[in-house]
Amino acid sequence: MKRNDYIAATTATAITLAAFVYAVNNHGGGGGPTPHLTPAPYVSSVGPWKTYKPTPSPRPSTKHTDRDGARPTLKPTPAPTVAKPSKRPTTKRPIPTPPADIRISFYKDCTGYAQKCIDAGTLTMYAGNILAGHNYMGYQWLSRVPVGRTVRVISGPLAGTYRVYGHMRLNRQGGAIPPFGGAALVLQSCEGSGTGFSLLRRIK
Repeated sequence: MKRNDYIAATTATAITLAAFVYAVNNHGGGGGPTPHLTPAPYVSSVGPWKTYKPTPSPRPSTKHTDRDGARPTLKPTPAPTVAKPSKRPTTKRPIPTPPADIRISFYKDCTGYAQKCIDAGTLTMYAGNILAGHNYMGYQWLSRVPVGRTVRVISGPLAGTYRVYGHMRLNRQGGAIPPFGGAALVLQSCEGSGTGFSLLRRIK
């Protein structure tokens, strides 16, 4: 209790006590009604207290929230993309000399979808007797096998031994298959903007 409140309470008690003594002295012997004591109300010298309500301070802005306190929309980092290699090289490779002993041990029969297999880098069989491959994927020699050279196919439907008897060249890539004059085996590869063929007869 503060000093001013203490003084006020003491004063109120003294006044109440004096009023009680006066009432007893004036009415105690007369048989009057017994006085009722009414305690003096407590009055604070400071004044009425008000309920404390803290004033909220503005919410500070952080890296994760904007000025209004809302979480901003995050933009995902785009996933990195993988560069696709060009199907054709920027520089042309020279056509190498065919090997002295030509043995073909693997090829894939892709009749009906030959271009897909050729583009995948596979030595491809199509149209019954043609073996083809891209010149920039290691098959440059197919169209340049010298006349008289023997070619052995080890397995598959074209298995056998053949000998080159001639060549043919088209000034285009794709299109209709030309007549090959009865060749039992044709080796095909691109030559520049055209297409070259080695023509072979079966000897075994």
